[in-house]
Amino acid sequence: MADTLTARRLKEIAALHQKKYRDRRGEVLVEGVRAVEAAVEAGAPLVEVLVTAAARTEARVAALLARVDVPVYEVAGRDLERLSDVRTSQGVLAVARAAWLPEQALLTGAALVVLDGVQDPGNVGTILRTAAWFGADAVLVGPGTADVYNPKTVRATMGGLWDLGIARTDDLPGMLGRLRAAGWQLYGADLEGEPARRWQPAAPAALVLGSEAHGLSPAVRSVLHARVSIRGRAGGRRRGVESLNVATAAGILLHAWLGSS
Repeated sequence: MADTLTARRLKEIAALHQKKYRDRRGEVLVEGVRAVEAAVEAGAPLVEVLVTAAARTEARVAALLARVDVPVYEVAGRDLERLSDVRTSQGVLAVARAAWLPEQALLTGAALVVLDGVQDPGNVGTILRTAAWFGADAVLVGPGTADVYNPKTVRATMGGLWDLGIARTDDLPGMLGRLRAAGWQLYGADLEGEPARRWQPAAPAALVLGSEAHGLSPAVRSVLHARVSIRGRAGGRRRGVESLNVATAAGILLHAWLGSS
C-alpha cells in the first residue's frame, strides 16, 4: 500500500474539477464513501483512492479499502478538503478513468437514452441513475449537455454512471440519423407529443430528452419518428406549474417504456 502522494499528483487531481483537464487526462473524481463503494461494486476503472487518517479508522471505510485493488494514499485532511467539491468532505476520494463508449457499440443495444442539451449537472446525474435503474443499455450525450463526469453529476448518479455505457457526439442529429438508418425507432419527450399512456415504443428504441429551457432542438426533432408527452389528470396542468423537471419526466417515461419489461 502506498503511503504518500506527490505534490505534483495532488495538483493534477485538483485540476480534475475543470472539464478541460478531465478531458485531457481522461480521469474523473469520485467523492464520498457511498460513491466510491458504488464505483467498486460496479467494477469502475479506478486509478487510486485517497483517504484521511481519521476516515481510515471508520469500519465502513476500512471495509471499503479492503476491497480496493488500486493504490491507496493517506493524505492530510486539509489536502483532501482542497480536493473536495462538497462543503464537508467524508475523507474518501477516488480517481477513475473516464470510459466513453465507441459510437459503433451503441448499435448493439436495444434501449438508448439521449440527452439533447440537458444543462443541469444534477438533472443529468439523476437521469443517468434512473436510466441505469430501469435497465437502459447506454446514454448518448449531445452538445450543450452538462459533462457526465462533472463531480456534481457523478454524485447525483449514485453509482449509476458505472452501470451504463456512455457515448458522446458533437453531431447529435447526424448520430440519430445513423441510428435511424440502422433500424432504430427514435422518440422525443415533448409537450406536443402523444400521451405516454398510449406510447408503445418498438425496439430497438432511443428516447431523446431536451434541454430544461428549450426542449428538443429543431434539428433533433426533425429526425424523430414520434414525440411522447406526459399529461396530468384530465390532460391538464395546475396553474403555476410550467412543466415537469426533465429528470422527473425522464423517470416517468422510462417507467412507461422499460418498467414492465
